[in-house]
Amino acid sequence: MRNIWIHESWRLLRFILPALLFGWVFDALTVCLFIALILFIVHQYRQFSKVYQWLGSSLDTDLEVSGLWEELVYRIYRKRKRSRSRKKSLSKMLRRFQDSVSMMPDAAIVLDKENNILWLNPAATNILHLSSDDIGQNVGNLIRLPAFIHFLKRSAQGESFEMKSPVDEKQSLDLRLMPYGVGQQLLLIRNISQVQRLKVMRQEFVANVSHELRTPLTVILGYLESLQEVHDLSVDEIKQQMQKLHAPAHRMNQIVADLLLLSRLDLDVSSELTTSPELDIAVLLAMLKKDAEQLSQGKHSIVLNTGPKVSIKAIESEIYSAISNLISNAIRYSPDGGEIQINSCLDNKGYTISVSDQGLGIAPEHLTRLTERFYRVDAGRSREVGGTGLGLAIVNQICRRHDAVLSVHSEPGKGSTFSCQFPLSRLHSESKK
Repeated sequence: MRNIWIHESWRLLRFILPALLFGWVFDALTVCLFIALILFIVHQYRQFSKVYQWLGSSLDTDLEVSGLWEELVYRIYRKRKRSRSRKKSLSKMLRRFQDSVSMMPDAAIVLDKENNILWLNPAATNILHLSSDDIGQNVGNLIRLPAFIHFLKRSAQGESFEMKSPVDEKQSLDLRLMPYGVGQQLLLIRNISQVQRLKVMRQEFVANVSHELRTPLTVILGYLESLQEVHDLSVDEIKQQMQKLHAPAHRMNQIVADLLLLSRLDLDVSSELTTSPELDIAVLLAMLKKDAEQLSQGKHSIVLNTGPKVSIKAIESEIYSAISNLISNAIRYSPDGGEIQINSCLDNKGYTISVSDQGLGIAPEHLTRLTERFYRVDAGRSREVGGTGLGLAIVNQICRRHDAVLSVHSEPGKGSTFSCQFPLSRLHSESKK
């Protein structure tokens, strides 16, 4: 910097010295010095004009200046270049942040200190039906719910708040308001409808399993209390009472066994599923038909229609349990004299095993919940025929473990068809041909 001032001083002297010489020669020192200063100022003004025009341009063009102005231009250019570099870096970081937030399933809305929308991600459109046209609007004017307005005014940073969706009352939302940047807030909104539904299902499961176990247990305790109070019963009468205890005790044992099986299916991710031997479906279905005839005791017509010979990679005991559950349900809910069909077929979508009955059928509103544990279309009839309410849950879990899909087709008064479709990847290579 010192060298620049020295250089600029020499420049000034180059204007003054000739003026002193001419002033001494022509005896007009003051006039010559004044003219020299005017020329120096004009020179500096021309330099300033060039710099001023350069500042108004992109700053990338070459500029011919000298002295102090050259150093000034260099420093401005260097700082401008650093500023551009920082700006590009910040822009990249901002784009990455926006891209990341845009991929979030949760709604993210950036608000200013007045709760006006500055930015929102696509999930906000799906969850709250907001759009880019709403940017600049006060979020409280767009979501006119008293609970939400109170949440914004309270400004409880980071605190969770739950409310019903303003666009769909069946959905529940979880909201959090976080500090973001300088004088800004980030409103995060998550759809927790599925979580809430799982909580309700868990509560229903606990209530149902308690009820299912308490009912036979109450019967057993009742008979035991009657046996304790009466001392003059004959041996035959005691045997009759004991026989009556067998049904509720067997029911409790079956419920516990099914619960343990479901627990094992949920937790067991063993290598059996990938290393299991190939299973001949025709042989398995023939065994199931014989078992079904014994269970029906001649009350139903059991028809087996097998397609092409197929072998699949599966755990035999689990597939047997799944199809057996479907067949036993068909027998329980079919009237005497009805026909039960066990069918299998192969197409370009996969290999399907289905069980059809001619029972009462199932109303459409129940179909989506049939695989829930202890869910019953008719609770009284289910207990009457001896069902535990866990059979279809077991079938569904076994299908999922084998990459299969359980589907149900039913019409009230016309019967039902339950199908397990296994993907082609589960079939033996020769079976696919």
